[in-house]
Amino acid sequence: MRKVEVGEKGFTLIETIVAAALLSLVFTTISLYYTSLVRLWDKGNDQTEVQQQVRVALGELVPDLQQTQSLNYHTFTSDTLNLGDGGELRLNIPQLTEGNPVLPVRYYLRGDSLIRDTGGRNPIAMHITRVKLKYRAGSEGLVEIEVEAAKGGTAAKMVTSVYLRNLRGGG
Repeated sequence: MRKVEVGEKGFTLIETIVAAALLSLVFTTISLYYTSLVRLWDKGNDQTEVQQQVRVALGELVPDLQQTQSLNYHTFTSDTLNLGDGGELRLNIPQLTEGNPVLPVRYYLRGDSLIRDTGGRNPIAMHITRVKLKYRAGSEGLVEIEVEAAKGGTAAKMVTSVYLRNLRGGG
């Protein structure tokens, strides 16, 4: 074993332990900050995705409802249709192509997906928890559409209104 001389340079055991403790404190703080940022980033992404899915659902529903020549539904209570309660919406949309004059379209929820069925099941929006259509009595075809979605603890709800152009005043 070597003898330590007075005035010799180096670190003592206590200095090394204090330095290691300070360094671990700094790294712990940085990792906690990083974890918080990742959590916030994920929550922001979930919120953006949920809002986008609601916009996509409305983007499909609104033009189809505006163009429909007929409207049929299941589980319509009073003046409200809730697709989230097993409800189903059936539309007949006029076609510009020869042959079949109308395109039958069916909307329903399967799990958390909004399905637009035109002969094949096409999920158009994910994370959808409810689609509610409410007919405004005396409004000559005005329907309020409310779409709700949720993912990862975040939720979004959008409401819009649409006129049933081909059904106004008579159908």
